[in-house]
Amino acid sequence: MHVLSLAAAGSILVLTFTFLPGLDERPEPGATGTITGTVEVDDRPARRVARRYPTGGTSGPAEQPRVPAVVHLRGAVSAPDAPPTAEIVQRDSTFIPPLVVVPVGGSVAFPNDDPFFHNVFSYSRPARFDLGRYPQGETKSVNFDEPGYVKVFCEIHDWMRAAVLVVDNPYFAQVEEDGSFRLEGVPAGSHTLVVTDFQQGERTIDVEVPPGETVEIHVEL
Repeated sequence: MHVLSLAAAGSILVLTFTFLPGLDERPEPGATGTITGTVEVDDRPARRVARRYPTGGTSGPAEQPRVPAVVHLRGAVSAPDAPPTAEIVQRDSTFIPPLVVVPVGGSVAFPNDDPFFHNVFSYSRPARFDLGRYPQGETKSVNFDEPGYVKVFCEIHDWMRAAVLVVDNPYFAQVEEDGSFRLEGVPAGSHTLVVTDFQQGERTIDVEVPPGETVEIHVEL
Protein backbone atom coordinates (compact mmCIF):
# COMPACT_ATOMS: atom_id res chain seq x y z
CA MET A 1 0.00 0.00 0.00
CA HIS A 2 1.27 3.47 -0.83
CA VAL A 3 0.44 6.45 1.33
CA LEU A 4 0.81 9.61 -0.70
CA SER A 5 1.33 12.99 0.93
CA LEU A 6 1.70 16.30 -0.89
CA ALA A 7 3.46 19.32 0.54
CA ALA A 8 4.47 22.60 -1.08
CA ALA A 9 7.93 24.00 -0.26
CA GLY A 10 8.27 27.26 -2.18
CA SER A 11 7.77 26.09 -5.75
CA ILE A 12 8.79 22.51 -4.99
CA LEU A 13 6.20 19.74 -4.78
CA VAL A 14 7.31 17.04 -2.35
CA LEU A 15 5.94 13.52 -2.81
CA THR A 16 6.43 11.09 0.06
CA PHE A 17 5.72 7.38 -0.40
CA THR A 18 5.43 5.19 2.67
CA PHE A 19 5.66 1.44 2.13
CA LEU A 20 3.82 -0.65 4.69
CA PRO A 21 5.10 -4.25 4.91
CA GLY A 22 2.62 -6.94 4.05
CA LEU A 23 0.05 -4.62 2.46
CA ASP A 24 1.52 -4.47 -1.06
CA GLU A 25 0.57 -8.03 -1.88
CA ARG A 26 -2.14 -8.62 -4.44
CA PRO A 27 -5.44 -9.86 -2.99
CA GLU A 28 -6.16 -13.56 -3.27
CA PRO A 29 -8.62 -14.57 -6.01
CA GLY A 30 -12.14 -14.47 -4.66
CA ALA A 31 -11.31 -12.03 -1.87
CA THR A 32 -13.97 -9.35 -1.42
CA GLY A 33 -14.67 -6.20 0.56
CA THR A 34 -17.38 -3.59 1.02
CA ILE A 35 -17.81 -0.01 -0.17
CA THR A 36 -20.14 2.12 1.91
CA GLY A 37 -20.68 5.81 2.37
CA THR A 38 -22.89 8.81 1.83
CA VAL A 39 -23.78 11.06 -1.09
CA GLU A 40 -24.69 14.71 -0.47
CA VAL A 41 -26.66 16.23 -3.35
CA ASP A 42 -27.35 19.91 -3.95
CA ASP A 43 -31.16 19.87 -3.98
CA ARG A 44 -31.82 22.53 -6.60
CA PRO A 45 -35.09 22.44 -8.59
CA ALA A 46 -35.24 20.23 -11.66
CA ARG A 47 -34.35 21.88 -14.95
CA ARG A 48 -37.16 21.78 -17.48
CA VAL A 49 -36.42 20.76 -21.06
CA ALA A 50 -37.85 22.32 -24.21
CA ARG A 51 -40.84 20.55 -25.77
CA ARG A 52 -42.05 20.36 -29.35
CA TYR A 53 -45.71 19.62 -28.67
CA PRO A 54 -48.42 21.37 -26.67
CA THR A 55 -49.15 19.85 -23.27
CA GLY A 56 -52.05 17.39 -23.40
CA GLY A 57 -54.48 16.54 -20.61
CA THR A 58 -52.89 18.34 -17.68
CA SER A 59 -50.63 21.20 -16.74
CA GLY A 60 -48.56 18.85 -14.59
CA PRO A 61 -46.92 19.25 -11.18
CA ALA A 62 -44.69 22.22 -10.48
CA GLU A 63 -41.79 19.84 -9.81
CA GLN A 64 -41.34 16.17 -10.61
CA PRO A 65 -40.24 13.83 -7.79
CA ARG A 66 -36.47 13.57 -7.66
CA VAL A 67 -34.82 10.74 -9.54
CA PRO A 68 -32.72 8.88 -6.92
CA ALA A 69 -28.94 9.14 -7.17
CA VAL A 70 -27.18 5.86 -7.92
CA VAL A 71 -23.67 4.42 -7.47
CA HIS A 72 -21.98 1.66 -9.45
CA LEU A 73 -18.58 0.27 -10.36
CA ARG A 74 -17.29 1.01 -13.84
CA GLY A 75 -16.17 -1.85 -16.05
CA ALA A 76 -16.97 -5.50 -16.62
CA VAL A 77 -15.81 -6.72 -13.22
CA SER A 78 -18.11 -9.75 -13.40
CA ALA A 79 -21.45 -10.66 -14.96
CA PRO A 80 -24.34 -8.35 -13.99
CA ASP A 81 -27.31 -9.71 -12.06
CA ALA A 82 -29.81 -6.96 -12.99
CA PRO A 83 -33.06 -8.21 -14.55
CA PRO A 84 -32.85 -8.28 -18.37
CA THR A 85 -36.08 -6.32 -18.74
CA ALA A 86 -37.70 -3.49 -16.83
CA GLU A 87 -40.71 -1.20 -17.13
CA ILE A 88 -41.23 2.52 -16.64
CA VAL A 89 -44.93 3.37 -16.75
CA GLN A 90 -46.27 6.76 -17.82
CA ARG A 91 -49.07 7.42 -15.37
CA ASP A 92 -50.53 10.73 -14.13
CA SER A 93 -47.90 12.47 -16.26
CA THR A 94 -45.17 10.85 -14.19
CA PHE A 95 -42.59 8.15 -14.93
CA ILE A 96 -43.04 5.27 -12.46
CA PRO A 97 -40.55 4.24 -11.18
CA PRO A 98 -38.17 7.13 -11.82
CA LEU A 99 -35.09 4.83 -11.93
CA VAL A 100 -34.50 1.30 -13.24
CA VAL A 101 -31.35 -0.79 -13.73
CA VAL A 102 -30.80 -3.23 -16.60
CA PRO A 103 -27.73 -5.09 -17.88
CA VAL A 104 -26.06 -4.34 -21.19
CA GLY A 105 -28.32 -5.88 -23.81
CA GLY A 106 -31.40 -5.45 -21.62
CA SER A 107 -34.55 -3.56 -22.51
CA VAL A 108 -37.04 -1.18 -20.91
CA ALA A 109 -40.73 -0.94 -21.83
CA PHE A 110 -42.55 2.41 -21.63
CA PRO A 111 -46.34 1.75 -21.48
CA ASN A 112 -48.68 4.73 -21.63
CA ASP A 113 -51.41 4.53 -18.97
CA ASP A 114 -52.63 8.11 -19.45
CA PRO A 115 -55.67 9.11 -21.57
CA PHE A 116 -53.50 11.32 -23.77
CA PHE A 117 -50.31 11.11 -25.81
CA HIS A 118 -46.74 10.83 -24.52
CA ASN A 119 -43.45 10.93 -26.42
CA VAL A 120 -40.50 9.31 -24.64
CA PHE A 121 -37.00 10.31 -25.72
CA SER A 122 -33.37 10.57 -24.61
CA TYR A 123 -30.32 12.45 -25.84
CA SER A 124 -27.90 10.56 -23.55
CA ARG A 125 -24.76 9.19 -25.20
CA PRO A 126 -25.23 5.50 -24.22
CA ALA A 127 -28.69 5.44 -25.86
CA ARG A 128 -30.28 8.13 -28.01
CA PHE A 129 -33.87 7.49 -29.04
CA ASP A 130 -37.23 9.10 -29.75
CA LEU A 131 -40.27 6.81 -29.51
CA GLY A 132 -42.66 9.28 -31.10
CA ARG A 133 -46.14 10.15 -29.92
CA TYR A 134 -48.34 7.22 -28.84
CA PRO A 135 -51.68 6.97 -27.01
CA GLN A 136 -53.05 5.24 -23.93
CA GLY A 137 -52.77 1.46 -23.99
CA GLU A 138 -49.70 1.35 -26.25
CA THR A 139 -46.21 0.28 -25.17
CA LYS A 140 -42.87 0.95 -26.82
CA SER A 141 -39.54 -0.53 -25.75
CA VAL A 142 -35.86 0.38 -26.02
CA ASN A 143 -32.85 -1.98 -26.07
CA PHE A 144 -29.72 -0.75 -24.31
CA ASP A 145 -26.44 -2.00 -25.79
CA GLU A 146 -23.92 0.22 -23.99
CA PRO A 147 -23.26 0.70 -20.27
CA GLY A 148 -23.97 4.11 -18.78
CA TYR A 149 -26.59 6.45 -17.39
CA VAL A 150 -29.51 7.36 -19.65
CA LYS A 151 -31.76 10.33 -18.91
CA VAL A 152 -35.36 9.91 -20.08
CA PHE A 153 -37.88 12.68 -20.78
CA CYS A 154 -41.31 13.18 -22.34
CA GLU A 155 -41.27 15.68 -25.16
CA ILE A 156 -44.92 16.58 -24.60
CA HIS A 157 -44.77 17.00 -20.80
CA ASP A 158 -41.53 18.76 -19.99
CA TRP A 159 -41.60 18.07 -16.23
CA MET A 160 -41.44 14.28 -16.68
CA ARG A 161 -38.07 12.66 -16.09
CA ALA A 162 -36.61 9.25 -15.31
CA ALA A 163 -33.31 7.40 -15.67
CA VAL A 164 -32.05 4.02 -16.83
CA LEU A 165 -28.73 2.76 -15.47
CA VAL A 166 -27.22 0.21 -17.86
CA VAL A 167 -24.63 -1.94 -16.07
CA ASP A 168 -21.99 -4.51 -17.04
CA ASN A 169 -21.43 -5.80 -13.49
CA PRO A 170 -23.59 -6.49 -10.39
CA TYR A 171 -22.09 -3.78 -8.18
CA PHE A 172 -24.65 -0.96 -8.07
CA ALA A 173 -26.96 0.58 -5.48
CA GLN A 174 -29.58 3.30 -5.28
CA VAL A 175 -28.70 6.03 -2.81
CA GLU A 176 -31.18 6.01 0.07
CA GLU A 177 -33.16 9.07 1.16
CA ASP A 178 -30.68 9.70 3.98
CA GLY A 179 -27.82 9.74 1.42
CA SER A 180 -26.36 6.36 2.37
CA PHE A 181 -25.33 3.52 0.06
CA ARG A 182 -23.64 0.13 0.40
CA LEU A 183 -21.95 -2.22 -2.08
CA GLU A 184 -21.11 -5.64 -0.66
CA GLY A 185 -19.08 -8.51 -2.07
CA VAL A 186 -16.90 -6.21 -4.18
CA PRO A 187 -13.80 -8.00 -5.53
CA ALA A 188 -10.73 -6.78 -3.66
CA GLY A 189 -8.48 -4.47 -5.65
CA SER A 190 -8.64 -1.17 -7.52
CA HIS A 191 -11.96 0.07 -8.88
CA THR A 192 -13.62 3.19 -10.25
CA LEU A 193 -16.78 4.14 -8.39
CA VAL A 194 -19.29 6.22 -10.36
CA VAL A 195 -21.80 8.40 -8.50
CA THR A 196 -24.57 9.87 -10.66
CA ASP A 197 -27.41 12.25 -9.90
CA PHE A 198 -29.94 13.26 -12.55
CA GLN A 199 -29.63 16.96 -11.73
CA GLN A 200 -26.04 17.35 -10.55
CA GLY A 201 -24.28 14.99 -12.92
CA GLU A 202 -21.57 12.40 -12.45
CA ARG A 203 -18.47 12.03 -10.32
CA THR A 204 -15.90 9.22 -10.47
CA ILE A 205 -13.71 8.11 -7.57
CA ASP A 206 -10.78 5.68 -7.56
CA VAL A 207 -11.30 3.17 -4.76
CA GLU A 208 -8.93 0.56 -3.34
CA VAL A 209 -10.88 -2.25 -1.68
CA PRO A 210 -8.80 -4.31 0.79
CA PRO A 211 -9.86 -7.95 1.21
CA GLY A 212 -12.28 -8.46 4.07
CA GLU A 213 -12.49 -4.75 4.88
CA THR A 214 -14.92 -1.85 4.41
CA VAL A 215 -14.07 1.38 2.59
CA GLU A 216 -16.07 4.45 3.60
CA ILE A 217 -16.59 7.29 1.13
CA HIS A 218 -18.34 10.66 1.31
CA VAL A 219 -19.27 12.31 -2.00
CA GLU A 220 -20.63 15.80 -2.61
CA LEU A 221 -22.42 16.60 -5.89
